[in-house]
Amino acid sequence: FMFRFVVVLLSVLLLSACYTTPEKVRVIGEKIVVKKSAKGDVYYDTLSATPPSFCFTNHHGKSICSDDMKGKIWICDFFFTHCPSICVKMERNLLKVNSAFKDGPHIVSISIDPARDSASALLAYATKLGVANTHWDFLTGEKDSIYHVADHFLANAAEDPNSPGGFIHDGNFIVVDAKGRIRGFYNGVDEVAVDKMIADIKLLQNE
Repeated sequence: FMFRFVVVLLSVLLLSACYTTPEKVRVIGEKIVVKKSAKGDVYYDTLSATPPSFCFTNHHGKSICSDDMKGKIWICDFFFTHCPSICVKMERNLLKVNSAFKDGPHIVSISIDPARDSASALLAYATKLGVANTHWDFLTGEKDSIYHVADHFLANAAEDPNSPGGFIHDGNFIVVDAKGRIRGFYNGVDEVAVDKMIADIKLLQNE
């Protein structure tokens, strides 16, 4: 009896060791509990971070809105075409992401210098970069609206005459899932982080 017990125990332990929990991508903010009330009743709910609403103009002069992303996995980043520092590496890494998928995710690159980055300037930039598909939009619009969107994306973007190019911004790529939830912030100049983002997007495609 003892021998059979030991054999069974070892089998269970081996099976446990072989089984791994499927990897998942966290939902940003899913642990935040919010107190709500309705019709006099108080209840608690969880809060997920969601992207702000926007409508901007893309490099082909077409209006692109956040509602157009419904049901899609998409990536957002903030840049400007004459950026002399991190933007070049960010956009090259986005080219890598773009080529890693046959169809999507949709990429939205929003200029933080709309005074110079008109639709035609963005088209020239996209052409030089080699972007030829329809699921990558370079966007421009009203400066206040762009900075409002950046702020609600928790992205650092501001004019700064002392910084290279006259602006400061972080280099994050922000991933939004098909349900409109922010699923991650990834350092766009760090190739390890970009590879992790590609892997996470593949997980999201299979959710």
